[in-house]
Amino acid sequence: MVTAVLAALGGGAAIIFGSSSWLGKVWANRLMEKEKAEHARELESLRNKLTQDTESFKVKLKKSEFIFQKEFEAISEFVSLKRSFLPTFSRPQMDWYEACDDIAQKFNRIEKSLNSFIAKHGAVLTKELSDLLSYSAGIAGENKFDVSITDVPPSANKAAQELMTKLDEVEEKLLDKVHSQSSI
Repeated sequence: MVTAVLAALGGGAAIIFGSSSWLGKVWANRLMEKEKAEHARELESLRNKLTQDTESFKVKLKKSEFIFQKEFEAISEFVSLKRSFLPTFSRPQMDWYEACDDIAQKFNRIEKSLNSFIAKHGAVLTKELSDLLSYSAGIAGENKFDVSITDVPPSANKAAQELMTKLDEVEEKLLDKVHSQSSI
């Protein structure tokens, strides 16, 4: 009888152990499937966010490339424009004072050229650069009336020197801006 009771209890324990093992596997599988589904949703959400971020970055990069191209065009045009204001050596012993007399003779053209440059490239100029260029155009505009074909007064010569100093400053700032964007 003791053996029968032990056998009955052992058999019941085996059935309970087997049932609990099977039930544990079912629950574990359900939990695993739930976790897999949750991770799949999270993964899909991250993929979508990454795709959106990538597309946003591509758009920003295109805009940046476009603006850089316009800034590069502006600096190239400005360097050429500034060089057109400088006189050629017309005399063997020509000095900077005489060069400034020649620049003063071009005040009317310089004023128009600078204002035209600002109008064309104003969208890519910083406020500081735009102000410097406007100030420079103002120097040429204010002093153009003091210059005659044969006479450049010392005040106009000094204005030409100041004008070229300001234009040198503009050129340096434009070049720094473009170079800072092109270096990685």
